[in-house]
Amino acid sequence: MARTIYKQIYETLENEIHNGIYNKTLMLPSEKDLCERFGVERNTVRKALQILVDDGLVVKKPGCGTMLTGSKSARKVQKNNGKSISQVGRRNILLVAHKDYLQDNGEYFHFNLINSFEKSISGMGYNLLFKPVGTSKGLAEVIAHTSPVAIIFDSYMSNEMYHEGLKAGIPCVSVNHNTSLMTSVIANNIDGAYRVTKMLTEFGHTRIAVITGIRNYQTSIERMSGIQKFYLKEGKSSDEILILDGDWLFASGVSAGKFILGMPQAERPTSVFAFNDDMAFGCYSALTQAGIRVPEDISIVGFDKSDRYDSIFPSLTTVDANLDAMVEYACWVISSCLDGSIPLSCAAIQINVSICDNGTIMKI
Repeated sequence: MARTIYKQIYETLENEIHNGIYNKTLMLPSEKDLCERFGVERNTVRKALQILVDDGLVVKKPGCGTMLTGSKSARKVQKNNGKSISQVGRRNILLVAHKDYLQDNGEYFHFNLINSFEKSISGMGYNLLFKPVGTSKGLAEVIAHTSPVAIIFDSYMSNEMYHEGLKAGIPCVSVNHNTSLMTSVIANNIDGAYRVTKMLTEFGHTRIAVITGIRNYQTSIERMSGIQKFYLKEGKSSDEILILDGDWLFASGVSAGKFILGMPQAERPTSVFAFNDDMAFGCYSALTQAGIRVPEDISIVGFDKSDRYDSIFPSLTTVDANLDAMVEYACWVISSCLDGSIPLSCAAIQINVSICDNGTIMKI
C-alpha cells in the first residue's frame, strides 16, 4: 500500500512540474507541507521525491529544499529509430530565434552569436540546435521533437514563447534581450551609446546623424536612451540630432548615406552614429562612393564590432558589445543549472562594453 501512495504522490508532483505549477518559485513545497497535503508520513513523501530526483526533474539542496532542474520531454521515454528520446535528446540545447540569421543577408551579430554558442555548447559536451520559431505552438513542437535539456532565446520573443519554454521545466536563458521571466544576459547598450555620444561631442560634433535599428527592438530603445541620457546629464541640446530609420542591414545604411548626400552641404551632419556595424559600413560605402572622405568630411562610428567587412573596407570606430562574454555567461548559467549548483532564476547579467577607436572620428 505504501508503494501505491508514494507513486501517486510522485505522479501528482510530476504532472504539476510539467504543467508549470512551480515555475514561479522554482521550488517544490517543503516535505512538511507535502506531508500535510497528502496526509502521509515524511518517509512516504521522501520516496516520492527521490523518484523525481532520479528522473532529473528536481534536485534536493540541504537547507534550501527541493528545486526544479529537469525536463519532462528529455526524460520521457519514447521510441526514435530504436533509441529513446531520453538517450538521443538528452544532450541537445536549443537556440531559438524569431528569424533565420544563418541566411546570407541575416544580421551578422546574430550569425556570430550562433557560431560562438555552437563552439561553447560543443565544449560543454552538448549539441546546439538552432531553430527559427515564429509561434509558441511552433516552439512546443520543436521541444517535443528535440527534447532539449535547456533553451537559449536569441533577442526578443513574445511572452507566450518564453512561457512555452518555461513550461518544459528546463533552464531557459535570454540573450540580447532583458525579460523578467528568466535569466537574461545583455550588453550594456545604454552605456555604449552614452560613451559614443560623449566622444562625438567632445570632438566638437553637434550635427550627428543616428541610424537606428528597428525602432521597437529593446536594443534600439536602449541605445537611443544612452544618447538621450548624455544630453540630459550634460544639459546640452539635442536639437541638431538627425534620426534616420534603419533595419540593422547594410542596405538601410546605404539608404541613410544617400539621404545625407541629398541634404544641402551646409546642413549635413558632421558625424554618423549607426546602431550596428552593418549599417555603419553601408553608410560608409554610400558616402565614399560619392567622394565624401571619412573621417575628414564626415566621421562614422558603429556598434557591435563586426569583422564582416574586414577584407572590403577599412576598420571603423565601433562599440565592442563583448559577444564572447555574453555567450560565456549564458553557458555558465545553463551549465550551473543543469548540474544543480545554482537554481533556476530571473537574474539580469549586464556585460560591459568598450569603444574600439579605429580613427574614424575626427575633431572639428
